[in-house]
Amino acid sequence: MSNPGTRPASGVGYELRAAGHVMARAFSGRVDALIAAGIVLFGTLIEWSRLLTVARNTLWAEDVRNFLANAVSMGSAQALFRPYAGYLHLVPRLIAGITVELFPVSLWANSEALISCLVAAGVSALVFICSRDVITWLPARALLALITLLVPLAPLEVLGNTANLHWYFLWLAPWLLLYRPRTRPGAWLLGIVALLAAMTEIQLVLFAPLLFASWRDRRRWPVAIPYLAGCAIQIAVTIFNPRGHSSVPLIGLPSLLYGYLINAAMSVWNSSPSGIRDILLHSGPWVAIAAIIPFLAAAAIVVRLGSRRQRQVAVLLLVSSLVLWCVAVELDPGARYDYVASANWQHIWLSRYGVVPSLMLLALVPLALTVLRRRYEVGEAVGSRWRLIRGIPLAIGLGTILVVLTSWMPTTTVRSVGPQWQSEVAAAQEACETAPPQTVMPLSGAPSPNWALELTCRQLQHDRL
Repeated sequence: MSNPGTRPASGVGYELRAAGHVMARAFSGRVDALIAAGIVLFGTLIEWSRLLTVARNTLWAEDVRNFLANAVSMGSAQALFRPYAGYLHLVPRLIAGITVELFPVSLWANSEALISCLVAAGVSALVFICSRDVITWLPARALLALITLLVPLAPLEVLGNTANLHWYFLWLAPWLLLYRPRTRPGAWLLGIVALLAAMTEIQLVLFAPLLFASWRDRRRWPVAIPYLAGCAIQIAVTIFNPRGHSSVPLIGLPSLLYGYLINAAMSVWNSSPSGIRDILLHSGPWVAIAAIIPFLAAAAIVVRLGSRRQRQVAVLLLVSSLVLWCVAVELDPGARYDYVASANWQHIWLSRYGVVPSLMLLALVPLALTVLRRRYEVGEAVGSRWRLIRGIPLAIGLGTILVVLTSWMPTTTVRSVGPQWQSEVAAAQEACETAPPQTVMPLSGAPSPNWALELTCRQLQHDRL
């Protein structure tokens, strides 16, 4: 006998409600797909516009000496799985192969920069999609995607080259693993992304434990299996081709923490090395501490008012931000990271190692806005005082956009002085007019002539390999 106080889960009303939920999910999915497509399109243009003209036309470090050079000397396919510095760099080598096969030599720098901007925009779109289970408010997810595109520190060294694309994949990793795919095809597409990311950045191993919290959920397996496979391959590669050990002493804890505050927190408010130097010389380290307080406040809001999952993500972002900075610096230490030493106060070094830590701090803002927005919605439903301050999330979001927009394009980068690739190629082609076809011409990239590749006059005269 059925309980008279309940209704059976059947009938026309139930079916209409179920159909409504299905339609709502389908509509939401289409909206997300359209927004993601827009992020890829306009995000690529945004990223390209953030690069100085010189930077777009300058090949950076491993791009020229390793990835492009190996694609030329070994062939694009054979170079794909060649280890470098202890691990694989699959996506940069794929881009180098595309560049060598499809573009004239004179356009290699522009090709590498443009495709790198496209990948960065693609990561932004994936972060928008994959953060859906944690950041449920659509405007907050859009803000998270915009932060990915506009993180202030990126143009100095990371944006617009393939050598540093792995930092974007490291930023994507936690969102990719926290997301529960809605469809099977979508899950397998994300699985391909997971494999490419893991076979490009070995530090993705650090986020692998997130998979064990939901290992029983089969919907996540198409992402989890390729991710773990890529991590396992990277571990095997680094065992048999270990990274060289630095002879430089490790950085002390005070400089490690001070450097974290400068690169992860202060760079959000001012990404100019000279500007940060002047602020610190005038006001001391207390400004660096003050720079992180808004992000700690955002984390506190989430921990106090958010759901269990949102609280866990807030803690994950905070801890990961610090850990990733410390790991990166200690694996590649140098005197420039000794921020406590008085000699370094005349020149503040802003590092690519701060890009992901600063993104993780910034991500706390849209996460807190989601929590506050939900709180206000509950307050409005019961007619409470929350109605009076329901515009606060929108105001904070707009303020965050204004903050990151102040560092749209830096005045100087590590590629600001070239050498410009098209000029290098033009000079070499001119020299080849009176030289034998087998003559070898070195073509340099930044930051020094040690980063170069060699092409013969025959290759240069054809301007396409």
